Amino acid sequence: MKLPLQFNSIRLRLKRSEVEEFARIGRVEERIISGSGDDGTFYYLLEATPAVSSPQATVTARSIVVRLPIRDAARWASTDEVRIEGYQPAGGPASLRILIEKDFACLDGTEEQNADTFPHPLAGTKC
Repeated sequence: MKLPLQFNSIRLRLKRSEVEEFARIGRVEERIISGSGDDGTFYYLLEATPAVSSPQATVTARSIVVRLPIRDAARWASTDEVRIEGYQPAGGPASLRILIEKDFACLDGTEEQNADTFPHPLAGTKC
């Protein structure tokens, strides 16, 4: 699972096997280990839950947890739908953009980079 971050935006991109795991158990987790103990581990997690009615994210110093409504998560994981997008109030006029996407193969990527990705919709087309 890839985690691109940009100003007030969290984006999770899942490969095929991760979407399958998410559909099966309702969660996918990734860890970045930079040292020993809990302080040296950062994790990010996507989970389906009945506790939310729209995409929601919790960001702490050691984690990012994104929660999706079960109905939306099931539809996304079992169809050709590419993206779930939501906005979470972040105080004042600001909001946090939350994107959950299926990870497409890069048109100019290597086999290793494109392993376990979804076929790119523009693959094989000419400009």
